[in-house]
Amino acid sequence: MADEGKTRWGIVALCVAAGLVAAAHVGKAPPALPALRAELGLDLVLAGWIVSIFGITGMTLGIVAGSVADRVGHRRLLLVGLGALAVGSAVGGLTSSGTILLTSRFFEGLGLLSVGVSAPAMIAAAAPGRDRRLALGIWGSFMPAGMAAMMLISPVFLSTVGWRGLWQAAAILSVAWIVVMRRGTPPPPKRTDAEAPPPLLHNVVSTISRPGPWLMSICFALYTIQWVSLMVWLPTFLIEQRGTGIGAAAAMTALVVVVNVVGNVGAGWMLRHNAPRWLLLVVAGTTMGLAGLGIFSSGVPDGIRYLLCLVFSGVGGMLPTSLLSGVPVFAPSPRQYATGNGFLTQGANAGQVIGPPAVAAMVATTGLWESASWLMAGTAGAIVVVALAIGAVESRLPAAEPAR
Repeated sequence: MADEGKTRWGIVALCVAAGLVAAAHVGKAPPALPALRAELGLDLVLAGWIVSIFGITGMTLGIVAGSVADRVGHRRLLLVGLGALAVGSAVGGLTSSGTILLTSRFFEGLGLLSVGVSAPAMIAAAAPGRDRRLALGIWGSFMPAGMAAMMLISPVFLSTVGWRGLWQAAAILSVAWIVVMRRGTPPPPKRTDAEAPPPLLHNVVSTISRPGPWLMSICFALYTIQWVSLMVWLPTFLIEQRGTGIGAAAAMTALVVVVNVVGNVGAGWMLRHNAPRWLLLVVAGTTMGLAGLGIFSSGVPDGIRYLLCLVFSGVGGMLPTSLLSGVPVFAPSPRQYATGNGFLTQGANAGQVIGPPAVAAMVATTGLWESASWLMAGTAGAIVVVALAIGAVESRLPAAEPAR
């Protein structure tokens, strides 16, 4: 985990690709829901759980998974995670039971979580110094990029081999990437007794006893409350309120997801050139709040609304990268990197679980989509406050720590 030496960009690329493979398992479900409901007789509640089970898994087990990764090895848990994704997808593609399908999605969620906490720790080890910020910025794009790619590819599979074929294709992709990762990444050197990994509970306690990880996890939750809510409800808003066709609404939403990648990578580049983390967080939060007010405002023309969606997602994409690159800064030591990633993941998934139902409740209560804008504005304001606190905590760290 030393910072000296050249960046091993090949390992970074393989880890980012592993994230894309894992995110594809998230993106395959929404386009397949109509076919799943029709064939398996799923009601709306169970269908909703098929999509949201990943968020519940990450929200409850994130820091535990991260601590396990720090204990057993990041590469090992990443490979196990890809295996869980493959097994879960393969079993799900063979079942005729909604309950078994939901169980298989739980195992896929464990796989996604395992990859999500392990890969950035491997990237941090492979990318020293300022390159680490750019590398983690690229990593930050794995979820929107992987989801969007699968959402765009899924209709081809659904129209030819059906949802079962889509599930099996995702399983095969995961198995293939296990082979690639095993061959492309060296196993870690054997640890000496002096280098024995800390106990699981020690990893957790040492991480949550610091203010930095708490602030970053809260900030990520506030972000996903906004971003995931817009991604979930934008197709419905476009179809029901603006009269957009189903195909066009899906394509427009996919583009909004894709532009998030621009913010992810852009923030990594700016951080590499010493942009203050807190400032990027403030800019991202403020922009999302202002854009959110306009997106659901009845007085804004549709073309401007959609442009605001793109700005919301694109500029907002700076926030995940800024937080992910902060894990090595705020972690107690390099031996708790994955634990820190897990705690950050819990915050991200908590927002994912909270946001869409909160928007639905507000709209259902008032009968107006405009009410959703106040949730956007409120969480954006909270992001600014938390970002300033993150900056204050980081400024008190030893001078060498933020650059490591």
